[in-house]
Amino acid sequence: MLETIKNLLLASIGAVVLTKEKALEFFDQSVAQGKLSREDAENLAQEMVEESKRQARAWGERAGQAMDNAAAALNLAQRADLEALERRVAKLELELDALARRLGPEKQDG
Repeated sequence: MLETIKNLLLASIGAVVLTKEKALEFFDQSVAQGKLSREDAENLAQEMVEESKRQARAWGERAGQAMDNAAAALNLAQRADLEALERRVAKLELELDALARRLGPEKQDG
């Protein structure tokens, strides 16, 4: 699943790069034909880059939310859950060691 998402992201980035290159090519042609000033072309290119970044962030947030939803649907443990369990186990080990010391070696053999 993670590999599929990675491939989707890479494909999206590739599409954005292609789109940007085509847009810049269009802007350059428009400037050369006198349909657009160099300043306007640069402004449009900058706006396009900024919008592309906004969309990439929004897509990333949606993808992250989808991953969270998928993990929740699969009932997978979150990192925080695992860390909490590690802390509980460590605490129980300390308590068990303390109890074993109080009982002494003769009572541990059982």
